[in-house]
Amino acid sequence: MIIPVYNVENYIVKCLESVISQKGFQEYEVIVVNDGTQDRSIERIQTIVKSHRNIHLIEQENGGLSEARNTGIRSSKGEYISFVDSDDWIDSTMIFDLYQAIVQTGSDIAVCNMKKVFADKTGLGFLEMKSGFSDRTVMSSKEAINHYFNHKKINGYACNKIYNRRLFSDYNITFPGGKSYEDLPTTFRLLWHSKKIVFLEGCFYNYLQREGSISNKLHTNLWDMIENVYFIQSFLKSNGSYKDYQKKIAQLLIFHLFRIHIELQKNKGALNYEFLKGKLNQEIADCSFLKVMANGEINFLTKIKFVSMKIKADYLIDFLLKAKAYKSRVKTVGS
Repeated sequence: MIIPVYNVENYIVKCLESVISQKGFQEYEVIVVNDGTQDRSIERIQTIVKSHRNIHLIEQENGGLSEARNTGIRSSKGEYISFVDSDDWIDSTMIFDLYQAIVQTGSDIAVCNMKKVFADKTGLGFLEMKSGFSDRTVMSSKEAINHYFNHKKINGYACNKIYNRRLFSDYNITFPGGKSYEDLPTTFRLLWHSKKIVFLEGCFYNYLQREGSISNKLHTNLWDMIENVYFIQSFLKSNGSYKDYQKKIAQLLIFHLFRIHIELQKNKGALNYEFLKGKLNQEIADCSFLKVMANGEINFLTKIKFVSMKIKADYLIDFLLKAKAYKSRVKTVGS
């Protein structure tokens, strides 16, 4: 289990304690990669690290999340690999349940559902992110890839899964250095090279939403989402499979263009707003209206999102956001 650490002194103890408190499964290694943290993160976990032989602390200069994960992969010795971000935590049976599922079904990847965790003054709120698959659903790589392009039943997150390590070694898969949203192309390649993937219906991974995290910042690297889509497109072309997925790539592209559009709407005062807005407008202008509307792989809601961006109908986007917020209201519970 690989945990990159960078400036998470308020969260790392809870994360690591959840990892070392796994039930039903004893023989697993934990690799903590100190990615040049500038705060007291490592100081706060020294006692835990020293008292557990299966925890290995690796020090490196700051290279970003991808490089920290890659360091962990290279240093790991187990047959299976998993990732936990250092401000998140996992339920007590996550590793045992995923391991049992992957071994008993002969799969290369096991996936569980997630909970988004929202913290405020009143406590913690949880929003379950469920795939809709029944427990122990097993599917082929091709089936999983088709779901992945819809970005609903299968997401690109790296952390709610365990992987057979041969996927990384046999196909030379690493996380792209210097990129944000690095899970997107990496998870795609892992799914692509898998023979079978098994899904569990339990929400075992707790994904904290907090200010200052990588995924909650508006920065120039926001455009990496789009570059990662084009990386997948190039990958498919190199494998001679692009024609089979060309229309699905368009669905994925519009999905991420809309994500960027929403972030821009919420951060109009940001320093790099105009830069990103210009790139977004050009990308949308390059998308053929007729081809998008005629694309049977793009669902109706995504087409509405595309039209709203194409004609700059912010009122329609506001309506979509309010509808989504109403549908996914979070019940807040006391801490």
